Amino acid sequence: MNREVVAHTERYRIIKQPLGLYKANCYVIIYKDVEGEKAVVIDPGLHAKQVMDMVGKAKVTAILLTHGHCDHVCAVEGVYAMTKAPVYMHAGDEELLHAKRRMPSSYKGMFTAPFITISESILDVGGLSFYVYETPGHSRGSVMFQLEGYLFTGDTLFKDSIGTTKNYNGDEQSLTQTLRRLSFWDPSLIILPGHAEITTLGRELLYNEKLKSYINTSDTGRLKLKKRLTK
Repeated sequence: MNREVVAHTERYRIIKQPLGLYKANCYVIIYKDVEGEKAVVIDPGLHAKQVMDMVGKAKVTAILLTHGHCDHVCAVEGVYAMTKAPVYMHAGDEELLHAKRRMPSSYKGMFTAPFITISESILDVGGLSFYVYETPGHSRGSVMFQLEGYLFTGDTLFKDSIGTTKNYNGDEQSLTQTLRRLSFWDPSLIILPGHAEITTLGRELLYNEKLKSYINTSDTGRLKLKKRLTK
């Protein structure tokens, strides 16, 4: 199952579980307000029942999608049917919901639930405030969600790797611009990627060779970054 709590603050806890054939990470943020326990679901890729098991007795207030690829959205329909929680996705990936691609049968069913389009801005959902970054490249409508010191990067940045552009509506030039932009962000940000392990932005800027090949970080720049991280 590999379900784990990857963050626990005074306000919320973040649960991660890889789902489906491609082991896409689904995240559930559990928090409380005056009405009781609530949850925000990020990238419910497959197995709506497992997603709802992660949610437990909390009320789902939103479903956030980092992008529209099948391994990140195939449980949206089921979760929406059980919760009627609003779905948020960038309009740039709407075409992915209709594209015919070769994939395992379990990933054929894309969602038809209505969704609210998002762009780069502050997004307040159910008492939690996220910042939405537009980060095209892996897909035209890829976004990242930042919740305080946590950054949900979808398939744009992973530990020791980056997202591919060799897929429908991916774009190499856009990915280059996105990754170069990332290099100026706070290196202490905790990266919660769409696949595999969590990491930090600083760690990836120092040791992720694929990322470094895009941003051309100089030896001097890496030395300065190391000093910032060890203060």
